[in-house]
This record gives sequence, structure tokens and C-alpha cells, in this order.
Amino acid sequence: MRLVTYESAGTARLGVLHGDVVVDPARVLRAVKAGAEVPAEMVAFFEGGAEARARAEQALQLADAAAEKGDLLIDEGHPAVLPQEEVRLLAPVPRPRRIRDYLTYTQHASGSGLAVPPAFEAMPICYQGNVETVIGPEEPLLWPSYTAQLDFELELGFFTSGGGKNLTPAEAAGRIAGVTIFNDVSARDIQMFEMSLTIGPSKGKNFCTAMGPCVLTMDEVDEWAVRMSATVNGEVWASGSTKDRQFSFAEVLAWASLDEDIYPGEFFGLGTVGGGCGLELDRWIQPGDVVELAAAGIGVLRNPVGKRQNAPEGAGLASYQGAPEVHVPRR
Repeated sequence: MRLVTYESAGTARLGVLHGDVVVDPARVLRAVKAGAEVPAEMVAFFEGGAEARARAEQALQLADAAAEKGDLLIDEGHPAVLPQEEVRLLAPVPRPRRIRDYLTYTQHASGSGLAVPPAFEAMPICYQGNVETVIGPEEPLLWPSYTAQLDFELELGFFTSGGGKNLTPAEAAGRIAGVTIFNDVSARDIQMFEMSLTIGPSKGKNFCTAMGPCVLTMDEVDEWAVRMSATVNGEVWASGSTKDRQFSFAEVLAWASLDEDIYPGEFFGLGTVGGGCGLELDRWIQPGDVVELAAAGIGVLRNPVGKRQNAPEGAGLASYQGAPEVHVPRR
């Protein structure tokens, strides 16, 4: 199932992308008086597990049957099935409880000019993102005033469907709801500048995070074989797959849970696919560009690049006069 959070008439609700329509399973079931209920919000749906998915599948079947008859399904004056072009897709979970982005692809680390330490063999390593910066499809990528090198990241990540602590990989596998496309937009110059102190990233990452367009449920995912690509202004800049990773989804979640509580609705990025960013390619997006990240089964996360911000006079610190540009030597 391709789960979305859609906005219509000013209200955000759980939907399912079904062909060229968005089906609202909660409203379908009420419209036909099925007697069953399904959550109308994404995290609650994740927590509902197999029972919630089964009811959503029932709603899709009922919507198909109604469409064949030409019937309109209405719940308290609201359509239960809407053409996709008539709704706005938001980030699947507009404010995840927590965001962690792990480095699991060796090629991305080495291709970005980083020395791969022994720690990478032992455990997945992450930075924690800013949940307040999440945007969805078609929203502009924010370009901060303090960077001259904005970059995209071609990534996949998963949401948790259940919580726990000290999980084994086998236990963790049952707590993964599904995957979405993830673009943790990076300000490369200041990112590398601040991380020269071996701490961070902070200003280099915590300003814009794009996700979407949907969550593909795990029953439809082969985590080692998702083909992905990055297109800028209609030109393919990068392509790859999720096969060349150091750790599985379940291993990442199990490690995160060691001596730490995990909650439903958390997001875990798996890192950038090898070659999947401008830094590795030494190609740089510009204001007005359109970045499209695609993943098989999930769709396309499309975002225009916004204008560089102008900081008000006196804002920030006079001691920061910009960071050195970053260019990784080509091999």
C-alpha cells in the first residue's frame, strides 16, 4: 500500500494512493457503514499494524466496487475518494517524533572524501535531524543565507510502527512500517567547515528536510533491491539501488534501540546511495532548479530549489564570513 498524508479543504488526513485517486479509508468505511474503523492519521495507522492494513485493504475494495457502479462515496459531506490532482500531498508524517539519518553506504562515505573508520564496520552511525524542518512534495528546498553550496541527498528511510527497547534484529524487523524517499538537504561548505571540529553537523543540515510522496508498506518492499535516481531539471544526475549497504533496516533499528526506547512514528534514514549527491559528482544545484528523487514502488519526490535567503543586518555572528567551498578530488 502507498500511504499518504493528504490535505483537502484545510484538513490533513491519512489516504492511500490508488491509481490516479486518493482513497480515504476511514471515510470509505463510514460511508458504506461497514462497521469497521481505521485511523485517519499516519502514526496511529502504523500502530494499528496488520489489523489497520486489513481494514484499509477492505476500504480499497469497497472504493473499487463503488467506482464500477458509478457511486459516489460521501462521509458527512466529504468525498471519500478524490482525484490526486485535487489534493495536496504533505510529508507522510509531517512532524515525526524523531529523525535519525545513518551512514550505511560505504561508497557515499568514500565518494564524499571521508576516511571510513573502523567504527563503520561495527555499528551504523547517525546524526539527529530537526523534525521542525520537514517539508513534502512540491515545497521549495530552503537555501540558507550562510551557504553557497546547497546539495541534495538521494536516500531511502523507514518509519517505525511499534516501539521497544533492546530489540534484536528479528524483533526490530516487525516494528518497521514502510519506506519513503528522504532528501536531507545539505549546506556542504558550512557542513564540512563546522565538522572540522569533529562535531556536528548542525547548521549544515538542520534547516530543510524533504520526505515523500508516500510510505510504501513493508509487505511490498525488498529492502535490498529498490532502484533509485536523482534528476535535476529533467536530466538524470545519479542512479543506484539500496543493495550496497553495510546494515539492514532491522540492524539499524536494533542498534538504535540498545539501552534506548524507540517509539512509533520515528524516522530512520539509511544514508545516501553511492553517487547520489552533488558533492560526489561535483555538480551543484542552483536556485530555480527542480530536483526529482525517484524510488521504484514509491514514486517521485519533486521539489523546486528556493532562492538563497537574505539574512537581516546584524543577524548571526560577524565572525562568520562564509565557509570554504568543498570539492572532492575526482578519481
